[in-house]
This record gives sequence, structure tokens and C-alpha cells, in this order.
Amino acid sequence: MTITARKALRDLELASELLDIEESEKRFRLLWVSAISLVRGVGHVLDKVDSKRSPELKQAISKKYASWKNAPEENKIFFEFIESERNSLLKEYEFGFLSGPIEIIATPENESFNIGENLFLPMSEGVYAGEDCRDVLGEAIAWWNLQLHQIESAIT
Repeated sequence: MTITARKALRDLELASELLDIEESEKRFRLLWVSAISLVRGVGHVLDKVDSKRSPELKQAISKKYASWKNAPEENKIFFEFIESERNSLLKEYEFGFLSGPIEIIATPENESFNIGENLFLPMSEGVYAGEDCRDVLGEAIAWWNLQLHQIESAIT
């Protein structure tokens, strides 16, 4: 079983829940660092810890990793968010979302208004640009849940 990866995923889900209700920009940033560390950490412990539980599990994990690399477009959440946001944040301390008050323009009247600081935090670049960072994180969590389920199903 993917016991350690599941433990990291549960912590990630808690971090995501806390991000959804956090109002302080400083605490939000700290929670984001935790969430991004965990979202990539799921894969690391899957490979480094859980793969040692049995030869069958190691093989299932290796096959799954190979399938991601062979189909990057189908797994863009891994390459375009999980990996890229981890690299930007932990290697350069660059956050991939826009923070502070965001001006929204409503069409067709072209009226603009500001929304609260943490109400909408869009990703700033890449394929997820413009999507709220918490929504993208939620997509990554769902992706990991599916991947772990498929790995576990392959060995039962």
C-alpha cells in the first residue's frame, strides 16, 4: 500500500482546507509553502519510501511514473503545477500566484471593482494562469488521489 504517500496526501488536504479559510496574507503564504512542499512530497515518498514495501508495489510505482513521462499533456497538473510551482517556490522563493487586491472587470458594462486580498488569488503564469491557486491545488490533490488508487489497484 501507499501508506506514507497517503499520509502526506492527508496532510496536504488539511493544508488545502486551511488555505480556503485563511484571511491573513502572511499565514496564507506560509500555508502555501507547506502545501506546495506536500504536493510534491507525495511523489517523493511514494518513490523513496512506499516503493520499498514490496517488489510489486515498486514495479507499479515505476510503471505509473513512466506513464506520466510518456503522456505529459494528460498529466499537465504534475508537470505544469506540482513540479513547476515546487521548483519556483522552493528553489527561487517565487510564488506562482498574484496576491493583494485584484481588480475585476465585469463585462459587458466594463465596470471594475476590487475584491478582497485573499478572496481570489490567480496563478500568474503558465497553463493555469488566471485560475485561483486553491482550485489548481485541489486539482492536484484529486490527481494524486487517482494516481495512488491506480497504483494500489495494480497490486491487488
